Amino acid sequence: MMQALGISLELIDRCQNHVLPGTKVRRHYMLHDYADEKRAAWAALGERLGNLISVPML
Repeated sequence: MMQALGISLELIDRCQNHVLPGTKVRRHYMLHDYADEKRAAWAALGERLGNLISVPML
């Protein structure tokens, strides 16, 4: 569902705490935690889910 919201696959993997591909050097030295980006992705998903569950049932 995050992908449908335009969130990149790499960021989705980071949100799910998956190990990203790449060399060990890359994994050890590229330490940006993407906290702001992940927070925005989770907020977008939460908003979408909130909209889905607030729709009246017919």
